[in-house]
Amino acid sequence: MIKLAGLSLCCVFLAVILREKNRAFALAVSVFGVCLIFYSTLSELRSVISELNGITNDISSAASYFRLMLKVLGITLMTQLISDICRDNGENALASVTEISAKLIVVVLVLPLFEAVISIVGGIIK
Repeated sequence: MIKLAGLSLCCVFLAVILREKNRAFALAVSVFGVCLIFYSTLSELRSVISELNGITNDISSAASYFRLMLKVLGITLMTQLISDICRDNGENALASVTEISAKLIVVVLVLPLFEAVISIVGGIIK
């Protein structure tokens, strides 16, 4: 965690210093820092995903729901990253549209889950 915090602070200081001289290069430094931090956390994410895969392998019906949860998690994380970059560059409208679009995509992905829950509840009621 200290390594990630140090890397974040270095990127922030570089971006702030460079923003006054060259905004495009400051943006490139910020994006590179984000990618580097994300890459360094992938190994921990892989261990979590493999552990969850082991749990869901025992229950075959849970595998599709697990994949759905990972897709939704990926969409939300990428959307947050993209909208933060847009807001940092003064593009608030673009950030808002990106967030709304991601929410719509998540709703479309989760519709089969809603159908399954409704059919289960309907079966319990009958």
